[in-house]
Amino acid sequence: MSDDSILKINNIEVKYHEVILVLKGVSIKIPKGKIVALLGANGAGKSTTLKAISGLLKHEDGAVTDGSIEFEGNRIDRKSAEQISKSGIVQIIEGRRVFEHLTVEQNIKVGGHRRSRKNLKNALERVYHYFPRLKEKRNEIAGFVSGGEQQMTVVGRALMTQPKLMLLDEPSMGLAPLLIHEIFNIITQLNQEENISILLVEQNAKLALSVAPYAYIMENGRIVMDDTSEKLKNNPDIKDFYLGMTDFGGRKSFKDVKHYKRRKRWLS
Repeated sequence: MSDDSILKINNIEVKYHEVILVLKGVSIKIPKGKIVALLGANGAGKSTTLKAISGLLKHEDGAVTDGSIEFEGNRIDRKSAEQISKSGIVQIIEGRRVFEHLTVEQNIKVGGHRRSRKNLKNALERVYHYFPRLKEKRNEIAGFVSGGEQQMTVVGRALMTQPKLMLLDEPSMGLAPLLIHEIFNIITQLNQEENISILLVEQNAKLALSVAPYAYIMENGRIVMDDTSEKLKNNPDIKDFYLGMTDFGGRKSFKDVKHYKRRKRWLS
């Protein structure tokens, strides 16, 4: 990948409670204005990677204990989550965290708490431009709208912060296929029209590879492969493990894939 990166993760190690090693020498680059996917099974370390970038690790007694993270050329891994957020990074945590007792519009406005009143109005209209469905639901209590509408609300709230980089954690989780399609179309639109860089963590590999031109594969806290989505889609191991099933209908571990042991660099 070329080095017009907005974000660089340089060989980081992450530990929880000073002893549990979760990430081991992870390096990732996100080019400015691009979508990059991070794929992997449950427990691979994907969400930990996002929290290391956004500074949310500190709330879980986690820390980057080696390596560094740079955003727009400045080191951020020693900064607080608030400082990182002010620099233009927003994380959308998995599980659609809406304020259930507030209306949809009140939820969205929370993201614009640093804006002037006029600015807030314009930003709100911008959110409704991308999410017309939310405009219809704006006075409804967020806890009672559908899962897809809650996901849109959370993305809309993030958009209010004027992000340069959006960290999306499993946006398709638990949603109906039609809604997933709608949300991913909007994510692509935000990337293209607003030039927002996106790091997408997604278990639905097929979906992620269809919107992200480049992807990293993570297993057991390490990056085991990275390439263009086109090449990854045609890679026999990726097809076997991430895009297909075993003969018995269950998913394989990447270590069971026949080519795995030949790739010595993955095992180092």
